[in-house]
Amino acid sequence: MTPRPKLRVIRPRARRKPAGFTAFVSDLARLSSGNSCSLLLLALFARSAGRSHDWTPVLHERDLALICRCDVRTIQRLIVALDQRGLAEVRRPRVGLVEVRLKFQEWAALPDCGDCLHVVG
Repeated sequence: MTPRPKLRVIRPRARRKPAGFTAFVSDLARLSSGNSCSLLLLALFARSAGRSHDWTPVLHERDLALICRCDVRTIQRLIVALDQRGLAEVRRPRVGLVEVRLKFQEWAALPDCGDCLHVVG
């Protein structure tokens, strides 16, 4: 008779808080107000990821409007809404230019977007 093999007990690891892109994507749909907002958040994340600091370089609102396929006024409203809702910090070096720091590490604590669709206008 052959001896029975010993079974190993595998304990699941404690779930860690997602970081980086995983944290960003896990809350994106819940906090976005729609298509233009989602595209804006993705564009801002792409511009700030991998930098030594979290701020995007200076971006033209007109370029962001082209990326998000909407008008400049919609981008301006969305950026203000992101700042007011605590999704991002915004600096405006000059008229038509913007620097943004997404605070996606803190997004898990924020309430769902819910009725924020009026912001897109």
